[in-house]
Formats: sequence, structure tokens, C-alpha cells
Amino acid sequence: MEDGEHTPGWIKLVIGLSALPLLWWPVSLLHDSGFVMDGMKRVLMMLFPLYAILSLGFAWHCRHERREVMWVLLVLLWFSYAAIYALASIG
Repeated sequence: MEDGEHTPGWIKLVIGLSALPLLWWPVSLLHDSGFVMDGMKRVLMMLFPLYAILSLGFAWHCRHERREVMWVLLVLLWFSYAAIYALASIG
């Protein structure tokens, strides 16, 4: 990245909005919906925020040189949010 490059506001907004579901995470882990998750589900639920933060960090890092990679990372993250929410609701 050159010193004069500027990140457009809409990219900051998209990456910022992609980080918002992580605010739900502590609430979802504290909220017990009447079931006890088995070991593998609990491990996935605990490690998912790390994956999401790394995906957002890598998307932010490649926003200038590799815009396509940024979009792939964000779309995979959105699909992962859907999958982990489905896993949490199945019980």
C-alpha cells in the first residue's frame, strides 16, 4: 500500500458491519436455551470469534491490493455466521 492510498468509506462500513455479529457472541454463550452443547459444538462456538476476527483482519489487510480476496473472505465469513447460528439453534 502506498502512503497516498485512501480506503473508501463504504469498505470501512462493510467490514465494520461484518464485525457487528461478534457483539452477540457473549450473549449467546451466556444464554442457555435448555440444552447442554456437546464437546465439539462447544469448541466450535468458542473458537469461532477467533476465526471471525482473523477473517476481518485479513480482509482489512488486503483491501487495497487484492480487493477480490477481501470480498471472498467477507462472503465466507457471512456464510460462516449463518452456519454457526444454525448450529447454535439446533441444540
